[in-house]
Amino acid sequence: MIVEAQGLAQQYANGRGLQPVDFTLQQGTITALAGGNGAGKSTLIRLLTAQDQQSAGQLVWHASSEVRYMPDDVDFPTTLTAAEIMELLGSLKKVSLAEQHALLQRVGLYEVRKQKVQQFSKGMRQRLNLAQSLMGKGQLLILDEPTNGLDPYWIAKLKEMMVAERERGCTVLFSTHLLSFAEELADDVLILHEGKLVANGALHTLLQQHHTANLEQLWLQQITP
Repeated sequence: MIVEAQGLAQQYANGRGLQPVDFTLQQGTITALAGGNGAGKSTLIRLLTAQDQQSAGQLVWHASSEVRYMPDDVDFPTTLTAAEIMELLGSLKKVSLAEQHALLQRVGLYEVRKQKVQQFSKGMRQRLNLAQSLMGKGQLLILDEPTNGLDPYWIAKLKEMMVAERERGCTVLFSTHLLSFAEELADDVLILHEGKLVANGALHTLLQQHHTANLEQLWLQQITP
């Protein structure tokens, strides 16, 4: 186990947020965080990444609380090059120049590393976002809607990278609207609906327990009144 949520909650003035939830993230697993708009996915991620402070409950870390994080969107300084952005973040994360270059190679940006980000397409900026998230030593990697802007080739490469993280013992949590993508990768699943955790556990076990054929059916079953 890497982290345990105990009655974790966050309520906002508009009434939205996250109602008390209990779950664990296991070491060396991939967990899909599924739910529609306003389900509470972003709130949960903000709590796990210490961007927000919970209004109730707690997170109990059983390993280092250092998290590597890929936001759903990043406004990179457009006047900087990809290499300069990686160097800036790499200096903060104490990552060598060689590792920075290796990550740019992995996401297909090494050859354009000296181009300014303002020249990048949305997909290229998303791949730079992915590269920066892979830097560092945090054992928990959180990816918020990582497929946004990626074409089918890079979605396939993203899957490979997520599996590689799991194989080296890291824990991956990712949010997505693409339930078929989640089903291909996830060991475990957290389904949120209107701030409530409506399903939580090993994906194959949940499918059997609820007599559903796939994650989409499971999700629909849990959110339908």
